[in-house]
Amino acid sequence: MTRFIPPWLSGHRAVLVALAALIACAFVVAATDDQFGYAPSELLKSLVTVIVVCGTVTYLCAAIVRVPPNSDSWLITALILFFVMPVANDSATWKTAAIGAAAAALSKYVLVWRKRLIVNPVVVGAVVCYALTYADIGGLMYIPWWVAAEPLLIPMLVIGALLVTVLRVWELVAVYLAASAITLLIAGQVTAVPDLKMWLTSTPVLFLGTIMLPEPLTSPARRGPLLAYGALVGVLMHCQVKIDITSSYEFSFDPEIALALGCLFAFAVRLATGSARRIQLSATTAPSAAGTYVISGDPVGGAPGFVPGQWATLSAPSWSMPVWHSSRRVFSFSSPSGADATEFSFTTGPQPSPFKARLIGQRQSAFIDNQGGDFVVRPKNFATDQIVLIASGIGITPYISMLRTWLAAGADLSRILLVHMVGDDSRRVYRDVLDEAVAHGARVVIIENPDASPEAIDRIVELSEELVTGGPLPRYYISGVPAFVSATRSRLTRAHRDLLLRPWRIHTDSFTGY
Repeated sequence: MTRFIPPWLSGHRAVLVALAALIACAFVVAATDDQFGYAPSELLKSLVTVIVVCGTVTYLCAAIVRVPPNSDSWLITALILFFVMPVANDSATWKTAAIGAAAAALSKYVLVWRKRLIVNPVVVGAVVCYALTYADIGGLMYIPWWVAAEPLLIPMLVIGALLVTVLRVWELVAVYLAASAITLLIAGQVTAVPDLKMWLTSTPVLFLGTIMLPEPLTSPARRGPLLAYGALVGVLMHCQVKIDITSSYEFSFDPEIALALGCLFAFAVRLATGSARRIQLSATTAPSAAGTYVISGDPVGGAPGFVPGQWATLSAPSWSMPVWHSSRRVFSFSSPSGADATEFSFTTGPQPSPFKARLIGQRQSAFIDNQGGDFVVRPKNFATDQIVLIASGIGITPYISMLRTWLAAGADLSRILLVHMVGDDSRRVYRDVLDEAVAHGARVVIIENPDASPEAIDRIVELSEELVTGGPLPRYYISGVPAFVSATRSRLTRAHRDLLLRPWRIHTDSFTGY
């Protein structure tokens, strides 16, 4: 399914498209369904309010700290708030939407740890309105999450499923939904199909799970903690626990409270792994091969703590950046773990994207907004297993980080086979690192494949079969563009049927950040 995702559809663009489509559906329903409860003019007033307030507060705060905002982030926040805040049909609802939008935008600059978000901004806006409403301050209205409406159920299901597919977060969302459903069953709230429909149309379980839960900056970046985060939010949101605070106030785990606690769990994980801060780089970009560039820079405040093979979200915001041109990209580290300088690599076509064009040929202030991933070789596996590293094009970068780290430690690389498929010799990168790896026992094979022929993948499988003969099944790592990763994995599985019973021996790194 993911092979049909166009390369230009980044995660942030996908969320923008999904929200725009859902907004269009809401306006159609408002115009055609008299029972919907909201008029198109009221929806328009709400939409304009959250966009104007979010944009104004964001750029005002950005001007104060003298750092341009990421062009798409503030708009995504505003569009999500449109579905969370009350629809502006009177002064109280309009004021609630405006205050929620202002609080959400402000939180990106106030509620931070070393310049890094702690809680999803939409959650902050909702919690602020929640607190003010219960304290009877300002005459605000309750947060309705009106997106949980029966006429929007089918659009939400379709759009949510497509978005989760593009973002590749089905596992997270499945765990969240399973935890939600099991909690409701235990609480006795769902006993039949009508109850299930009521659950989907009376709570924002789908909207929160498909659009808000996967937000990368406020969720864990490794698989184990990420799934625990999804389960935690699902359980809290539906646990039906109520706590008496005063004679007139009863605390419950409303959706915004459940997600806020999930964000705090993710923040604790980032603190424990040393990835809780936003890191500034004074980055320099230089060519390394045909159409390939290396970004390097000294991180302010010390090097990021990462495991070789992991990725980072790099942003280079600009004051004049249009909304559609994202100011973020995902790259794999190519520098060794613990090095003073941080390095990434990327490729370009004949016409570089606006983001990459700004990086090429000039010193650019950039930021590491996030880091993580599970595409790593565990020390115990490195010590005992045969390791096959398979890359296409610039997909070799995570392996360069691994090799550099192992070489710096003086490790024996005799159990390493690295296969790198390139278009031609002019596209080869990191020759010095590969030569040094060979000198330390690794086997490195370069396959030139200018026509992107599928026969080249057969050659990769043949090389891997040499290791399997008479020995244990190796661990395979496949890195590159999604089509290459999918085809190589499929071909390896057909060649080695044991991999069907041991799928954990294949690790993939497939994302459009390359």
